[in-house]
Amino acid sequence: MKSDMGKYVIVTPAYNEAAYIGRTIESVLAQTVRPIRWVIVDDGSTDETARIVKAYILDHPWIRYVFRPKVPGQSYYSSNVYAIQEGMTYLAEVGYEYLGILDADISPPTDYYEQILVRMDADEKLGIASGVYKDRIGENRFRKVLNDRRSTPKALMVFRRSCYEAIGGFVPMRYGGEDTCACFMARMKGWKAWSFPDLMAIHNKPIGTGHAKNLLKIRFRHGVGEYFMGSHPLFVLVKSLRRCAKEPPYVAGGLARWVGFIYAHFLRQPRQIPRELVRYIRKEQLSRVYRGNKVPSRFTMERPS
Repeated sequence: MKSDMGKYVIVTPAYNEAAYIGRTIESVLAQTVRPIRWVIVDDGSTDETARIVKAYILDHPWIRYVFRPKVPGQSYYSSNVYAIQEGMTYLAEVGYEYLGILDADISPPTDYYEQILVRMDADEKLGIASGVYKDRIGENRFRKVLNDRRSTPKALMVFRRSCYEAIGGFVPMRYGGEDTCACFMARMKGWKAWSFPDLMAIHNKPIGTGHAKNLLKIRFRHGVGEYFMGSHPLFVLVKSLRRCAKEPPYVAGGLARWVGFIYAHFLRQPRQIPRELVRYIRKEQLSRVYRGNKVPSRFTMERPS
């Protein structure tokens, strides 16, 4: 099986990830099936990210380093997507079937890409797949992140190339949520998007050290992102109440999400996705509310044996 599976590539956007990118690179080097090419796009880093990546390239020429200067006015989230788009231009002459997006602070298990490719090869309708991840909250302490079966985190998602091209890739969302929008767009066009909980990666960056300095700000931003993604108010309310009990900081985090959603209505900024997609998102979300989050059979993936 492994001999004919070298048909995927990876793009990694990286901004000031010197403390973590070494672990990410080592995890890809340890994969049972390595990518044809790995493009790491330095999104204007001011730390030692470039030096670390270039040191690895000396022995691994299939890794490419690209520097993208920061563009004033672009949010963290949209800049991240533009970095991915920049990386894609370095894959034009590469023959590949699958595209992996991997954050520069994620360590997937050694058989991650082999397992994902096996599952995507087995179902031609599976357009986007991923594992899940847990946050590192100390050297040997972790916290599992809540995940939805039909949503794949951009941090470690894998696209079937034809699916990625059919949906036009990521929308550079000002307030985040581009990975969720990609999954909705894929389903709108008849593809499946699925995350497999048995494939557990590690998010190495400790909570509170990234672009959002505390969990309440993160949850508030999630609520803002829900609005600009076009989420239905009833769905966001139910989701926020559920997260009050399921996600830290308990109670306050769910309330912050709801407050962020309401706050976004007063920003008077247009959504960046078409109305057709907003209608599809709301229809699916209301179905989830009324059906108890049951996944329609046409989009369901079986747990691997």
